[in-house]
Amino acid sequence: MLYEELGKRQAIEQLVKRFYEQVYADELLLPLFPTDRQRVEQAQIVFLIQLTGGPKQYEQYDERMNLAMIHRLLPIEQAHAERWIELMTLAVAETISNPEAAARLIERLRIGALNVLRICDAHRGG
Repeated sequence: MLYEELGKRQAIEQLVKRFYEQVYADELLLPLFPTDRQRVEQAQIVFLIQLTGGPKQYEQYDERMNLAMIHRLLPIEQAHAERWIELMTLAVAETISNPEAAARLIERLRIGALNVLRICDAHRGG
């Protein structure tokens, strides 16, 4: 299972911490993110754990909230999605020691980022 291959919760927490260090220093992406970085990081940890086959943890979150609901009103454009994947790829390279698992994770996240972009475009009528 990808979750174990990545290094379980500890590795995902390190990945998320490194990723958001980059995001919150990035002029393009920063305006899309709330100031409550801790909440954003915790939600991303929960999401990545479940995305990779780890334990389900969404009972503490509103189950109606999914990627589409969370992102649909944000002004996410192609440049944002590309930068998000670029920073995530860098963070994965810096924190995940298993290259095969890292590549699989990036591919899943790339698909997710493109879906979010599609949802935002559709919501804007674009």
